[in-house]
Amino acid sequence: MKLTILRIENRIVNCQLDNGTIIDIARRWFTEDIQEGDTIEFDIHDL
Repeated sequence: MKLTILRIENRIVNCQLDNGTIIDIARRWFTEDIQEGDTIEFDIHDL
């Protein structure tokens, strides 16, 4: 799955998943060098 950084405002990062879902994530969960337009790829596993 991919997460694209749309906007960074104060302590909130506005992101879009590759399925179109928009989410807000606290800035503290990202590295300091994150920028708008960056894409993060990750895997999701069912338990």
